[in-house]
Amino acid sequence: MAELIISSKDNRNVKLVRSLADKKGRRASGLFLAEGVANIREALASDLQAEMLLYADGCQSRPALADLLEQAEAKGAKLLALQPNLLAGLAQTEESQGLLLVLRQPACSTKAFAAAAAGRSVAVLDGLQDPGNVGTILRTAWAAGLGGVLLVNECADIFSPKVVRAAMGAVYHLPALALSNDEAWALLQQLNCQLVCADAAGRDFRLCQWDASVAWLLGREATGPSAFWRGRAEQLVAIPMQAGVDSLNVAVAAGILFFSSKNNATK
Repeated sequence: MAELIISSKDNRNVKLVRSLADKKGRRASGLFLAEGVANIREALASDLQAEMLLYADGCQSRPALADLLEQAEAKGAKLLALQPNLLAGLAQTEESQGLLLVLRQPACSTKAFAAAAAGRSVAVLDGLQDPGNVGTILRTAWAAGLGGVLLVNECADIFSPKVVRAAMGAVYHLPALALSNDEAWALLQQLNCQLVCADAAGRDFRLCQWDASVAWLLGREATGPSAFWRGRAEQLVAIPMQAGVDSLNVAVAAGILFFSSKNNATK
């Protein structure tokens, strides 16, 4: 257990953790943050490398949190006690519960992604900007058994605190890669996935059939899929809605389509 209680915002570890709120800082260090008891417990149960666990002094007396400190230490993480107000200033959410875990970003190459996704459906997120949507889609893809998620056209960073929180563990387990359009397209061709685009102008998805391995294309919240990806889709599918309803949230639409692919694949 940590013995010294850090009180200075100029402490080098505090500065490092503060930098992880920004994409530039995460990219430079190769690290990211997990917050909250449930999220940290899931992270510690994964194969990811835990670098350090920061906790608000006093929380170690709570049995559930003390257990997480022991797990983190057993995985080789450095334990750092902070004054509660200092840790609260580092937290990116209101639900840190007095704990911040610093993790090494998982290394995922196109080769590793292809191996994990072989014979399975995947998702392609085309320019999605909202971290909550990206995180929820990652979580849903994991739950639906997809092989991985590709992110193109400047999607929200999968290691941002808001994405990690919304993903609820998916970031630790599900292969995800940010690639250029050409790189992602080449990978999908290698996987032999049928590209199916969610589009309001498409055919009722309940009337469609697709291959066992689908690449579900989900476009930007406000503008939909880009021309590059829409033009390469083999099918455009839509989710029918009650008259007067303009659209569904993209993460909700993703859930409907991901789980439908288990039942509608061509035999």
